[in-house]
Amino acid sequence: MLENTEQSLDTPELLAKYKHLRREIDGRIFAAKLALVAVLLAGGIYLTLTTALWSRALGTVVVGLMFAHMLELQHETLHSIAFRGRRPNVVAGVLLGLPTLVSFAAYQVSHLRHHRDLGTPENQEFFDYGDQYGSEQGSAVRTAGLWLYRLTMIAHYKQFLHTSARVLTGRDLGEESPLTQRRIRRDHLVILGTLAGSVAASALTHSWAVVWAWLLPLALVGLPAHALIELPEHFRCDTDTPDVFENTRTITSNRFMAWLTNTNNFHVEHHLLPTLPFHKLSEVHQEVAPRARFYHRSYRDFFGRLIRGEGRAAR
Repeated sequence: MLENTEQSLDTPELLAKYKHLRREIDGRIFAAKLALVAVLLAGGIYLTLTTALWSRALGTVVVGLMFAHMLELQHETLHSIAFRGRRPNVVAGVLLGLPTLVSFAAYQVSHLRHHRDLGTPENQEFFDYGDQYGSEQGSAVRTAGLWLYRLTMIAHYKQFLHTSARVLTGRDLGEESPLTQRRIRRDHLVILGTLAGSVAASALTHSWAVVWAWLLPLALVGLPAHALIELPEHFRCDTDTPDVFENTRTITSNRFMAWLTNTNNFHVEHHLLPTLPFHKLSEVHQEVAPRARFYHRSYRDFFGRLIRGEGRAAR
């Protein structure tokens, strides 16, 4: 546990102090992130299509982790801070969500509401994990079922199929505005078209490429990894209060995890300054850490405390 030995700024003063960082959007940094993902993803896909079982297994892990990482990159585009213009953020966001069956438009409107409504009864996140914030209690069997539901992300598949069916049949998509509905339809048609094309190509070449290079990495690694990455953000925090220092968790970690999560491990910092480019979040961390109630030195510390059942896994 860290003792608060520093004099912290009030939240308005803290926001004013770092306001200048919000204007420092450099698309070249995000483009470099995309280039690295493209290289690693291509290498992983190549491994999944080899004949050796060990290389296929390694490729499945690499591709799956890239899928999870791409969702973290997509998160930055949701806030329109990956690039300066709206269009490149949208194009990148749509493509980044494609492998994990995530509509950029649907995720964006839901996620921005989450930022607005966190700490209120209206709060609702895009990904449904069942026991969203770890408040439910029950038998060992029920607890195991809740974790299985969370890690497999069954609700996400169901929602994707439900929305896709409505898109293909031309039905209304709910309470979203006509513009948002058009954008959601666009995203689903892009995903469905790519999936159909991949299945057709595999069938024509008499291969299982779409299964090995996409579906297995998605189901076995990508979405479970995403569920684990999102888990600490608000799990067993005080989500009934709008105070960002009480309802959100921040974690310092090694370089690999900071890269994999796109520095979204600094999640209190992100909720405090949601329009701050993610590579700048670390610059705010020293001010935030002493005030954050839920702060961990590493993901290992968080998950270790969680497994040991140490209360709310707070610091």
